[in-house]
Amino acid sequence: MKVRGTFLGLVVSCLLLVASAFVGHLYLFEEWRAQHERQLLRAQIREEVLRLQHLSLEVETSFRGYLLSEQRSFLEPLEGAEKRLNSAIGELTRLTGTTAGLQPGVQVLSARLKEFIESKKQLATVAETGQRDQVHVYVRVGDGRALFLTIERAFKDFENRIDREVPAESLEYDDWMQKARWRLLLLDSAAIMGSVYAARVLGRHNEPHRLPGAVQHTNSSAA
Repeated sequence: MKVRGTFLGLVVSCLLLVASAFVGHLYLFEEWRAQHERQLLRAQIREEVLRLQHLSLEVETSFRGYLLSEQRSFLEPLEGAEKRLNSAIGELTRLTGTTAGLQPGVQVLSARLKEFIESKKQLATVAETGQRDQVHVYVRVGDGRALFLTIERAFKDFENRIDREVPAESLEYDDWMQKARWRLLLLDSAAIMGSVYAARVLGRHNEPHRLPGAVQHTNSSAA
């Protein structure tokens, strides 16, 4: 019985050790996977924001190039800007679908950019009708620049939302792996100690116990 109890204790200890190690590794893997997905999502969102910023700069540059050169070829980026905007906003909406804090920012950014592109188209139309002086006055007095600054503020606000809702990880990959190794070491140590304790308890529980009467009977026989 003693050998059987000790064997049973060892088996249970090994099972506890393996189960603890498996759960610990699984937890750390899921934590790493979640961290990786958050950072990937953050990178994808920022990529779309950069694409929108580039679009706004192209619209502004093409409009000013048209005013200076009076060549309609400069308006090609402006004419295709709305289609590109809808595509980028659609992708940004998809990426932020599970992040409620970013969705209002996407709507604001979309509205500001649509207003910006539409205003440039209207000004280009006015310039084509022979009222270039009126458009030049609009640009010189700073009204056009004010609208562009509004776009910049919308981008800045959305970037702040990104930092708040999907913050960048403070630990680099190597630092995180070193931290994970120490956590696994502590977990395995705790599992081993718990397994040894369980083995001792089970082994002690399965040891044969002598009854007091049997002890007295043995002593009497010896006498």
